[in-house]
Amino acid sequence: MKHGIAVLSALLIMVFISSCISVPAPEDIPEDLSPMEYFQRAQEAVAQRNDYETALVYYQTFKERHPEDLQGNVEADYEIAFLHYKKGEYAASKAMFNEIIARYETEQASRLKEWPLILSRKVLAKIEAAEISIGVE
Repeated sequence: MKHGIAVLSALLIMVFISSCISVPAPEDIPEDLSPMEYFQRAQEAVAQRNDYETALVYYQTFKERHPEDLQGNVEADYEIAFLHYKKGEYAASKAMFNEIIARYETEQASRLKEWPLILSRKVLAKIEAAEISIGVE
């Protein structure tokens, strides 16, 4: 019985602590982060806390502060689209994956790494297959 109460207490403390973690505002994110640090902090938020909202803020802030970084922006857009997919926001993720794919049909495509295109197509195919199976068009 004591063991069960200890486990329950520990779970309640973890829930309380995780609920106290707040999503940073863009202005709270240091201006001097390197592009890699935005991505690293976003990925840590997801990997360590399943904190998709914080990750979204980091990716979006990167995009706002580094609009000239073509590759970084396509990678951030992929990560944002994938987070929407993980959250079950399929319409938003589908639209973003289609936008990413469209970028590879422009003259800038030769300057982009292929992985965002390949992965966008794969996840988009999963979304579309799920839509077909449930009768969504």
